Amino acid sequence: MTKKFACRDIGIECDFTAEAASTEELVPKIAEHAKTAHNMEQIDEATMAKINAAIKEEQA
Repeated sequence: MTKKFACRDIGIECDFTAEAASTEELVPKIAEHAKTAHNMEQIDEATMAKINAAIKEEQA
């Protein structure tokens, strides 16, 4: 299974998407993107909850 995330899935007008084998591998990619593209030094709890809810699981 592959985990996938897109900024648009949490209401951000951004074309960023990422995928990884696990949530543990995906979250650092999302955090790095949030820092570099959206100037978010840290992801607050409410945003992290939205991110977790938006992560989709797909079969490879």
